[in-house]
Amino acid sequence: MVEAVIDTGFTGFLSLPQSIITSLSLPWHFRDMGTLGDGSEVIFDMYKATVIWDGKTQIIDVASSEADPLIGMSLLYGFKVQMDVIERGVVIIEALK
Repeated sequence: MVEAVIDTGFTGFLSLPQSIITSLSLPWHFRDMGTLGDGSEVIFDMYKATVIWDGKTQIIDVASSEADPLIGMSLLYGFKVQMDVIERGVVIIEALK
């Protein structure tokens, strides 16, 4: 299991540290330019992954980043996110009807 942070400023699908990408043997796909929260631009190595999201298999792009794993808005698109904004609060993600 990998814990991830929901990042509403991240427009991609998912970011993972290179060590996890390597352990999963994800195939490299391309390099992409991205803008961080501080406005700086960086180049990310992008990989392909097959995930099961809401019971459906889909292929997504995964950015390599040494930050904490992030769930981006592309993965959350079409879903409702509800959270208890307290330490270790509950987060519920459900498909919009």
